[in-house]
Amino acid sequence: MIRWLALAVAMVAYTATAGAAPASVLQKVSVDEHVGERIPLDLAFTSTSARRVELGTLFDGRRPVLMVLTYVRCKMLCSLVLRGAIDAVRAMPLELGRDYRVVMVSIDPGEDVASAAARRADTVAQLGRGPDADWTYLVGAERPIHALADALGFRYTFDRRTEQFAHPAVIFVLTPDGRIARYLHGVRFEPWVLAAALQSAARGEATAGATHEAVLSCFLFDPALRAHRTLIERYLQIGGAIVMGALITLIALLVLWERRRRRRT
Repeated sequence: MIRWLALAVAMVAYTATAGAAPASVLQKVSVDEHVGERIPLDLAFTSTSARRVELGTLFDGRRPVLMVLTYVRCKMLCSLVLRGAIDAVRAMPLELGRDYRVVMVSIDPGEDVASAAARRADTVAQLGRGPDADWTYLVGAERPIHALADALGFRYTFDRRTEQFAHPAVIFVLTPDGRIARYLHGVRFEPWVLAAALQSAARGEATAGATHEAVLSCFLFDPALRAHRTLIERYLQIGGAIVMGALITLIALLVLWERRRRRRT
């Protein structure tokens, strides 16, 4: 139920903002799966401790990597995707740091180290971990960000009218040597699915996902369109009422059917 409500929020947000965003912007948002291909490990970013980090140093040849592309100023779908990743990580039997590591990379070249550090601190706090948790957050210049996104097939764009990025909702599982092993789409991730993907990646295996999965696009509301928040809440209330009504009706019909069956026998 929670999974479908989260997807409903994402799709309503997409629909509400699609009317405000130019079609030329939304057409640039997609995911091109490059399963089995290696990401460029020589790309340089900056960590939350303000140190220069090459991607290759985060792949030790032993542990797979869960990668999330996001940015701090995104308050809508990014937050849902990150929350979904956190929930899955907390519920998995695998041990963060021992069995795998997580790397978040900001797609906003204007994001500073202080903002990234605050986001990382909040994230590891939600995990119930200390500051030494093996959960990395990187910021960088436009060139390495685009190079990484292109290698992952993560198609996003910046809309100058709203000053926000439009991008898909997806996370990536990579092998210990930096090859793309699996794409997981959406805002909620089953812990057993993510665990299986990481274990498979640890063995160097790459697995293609479903071929026609819906690609949810993240597009933060225009400040002039705040009324859509109320609209989303109303849609969720109506949708919840419809789902509950349908369940009650189904249960009633099953009860009646069972009673008639017993009378006949």
